[in-house]
Amino acid sequence: MSTPKLLFLHGFLQNAKVFSEKSSGIRKLLKKAGVQCDYIDGPVELEKKDLPFEMDDEKWQATVAAQVNRAWFFHSEISKELDLTDALKTVSDYIKENGPYDGIVGFSQGAAVSAIVTNRITELVPGHPQFKVSLVFSGYSFTEPDPDHAGQLRITEKFQRDFTPMSDRTTKMLFVYGAADAAVPAERSKYLLSLYGGEGADVHAYEHPGGHMVPNKKDILRPIVEEITSSVSA
Repeated sequence: MSTPKLLFLHGFLQNAKVFSEKSSGIRKLLKKAGVQCDYIDGPVELEKKDLPFEMDDEKWQATVAAQVNRAWFFHSEISKELDLTDALKTVSDYIKENGPYDGIVGFSQGAAVSAIVTNRITELVPGHPQFKVSLVFSGYSFTEPDPDHAGQLRITEKFQRDFTPMSDRTTKMLFVYGAADAAVPAERSKYLLSLYGGEGADVHAYEHPGGHMVPNKKDILRPIVEEITSSVSA
């Protein structure tokens, strides 16, 4: 029997190496369970002008020196302006060359990308089966105000297909988000969760008390790892 494999997608201003370190808690538990974890870099190399917040020159130079000026796509507050062409090509090409994969794990920007790849994997990588499991840390979708319902959001038209789960979905969906997350508020993660029908037999949600992070405490991670291992060993 081949070793189960998961593909990990980092967040904004991270890279594969840093995300491997930041997610060491779950990575080590998965390794102990016999699951291989592969981490890849996003295609975008950010310049200081691309940041959605202020950063002083010294800190920015340190960011570049550490090669963590990476992203999956350029940030925009206007969802329809986002371009995921390179992100989806990078992930698809990697899976074609190194797959098949049993599942995908994403954090923040990487979680948004991983949700889309989960929904479209059989199209993006012809012949690849649906993932057995998809783990979404601090995930979100690309929304805009709903003109038909005041005060409510909808997926922006450009990405409605990307955020529509397969009608015959067999992938187990796991959502993890922080109650104190200021970068991606829990409500945004819950909205993404709702697109899959909310919690059910193959959709699980885990809220932790922290902020914008991958939790490393074993009491939080163990039930998540159990769901993953039961899926990839099935």
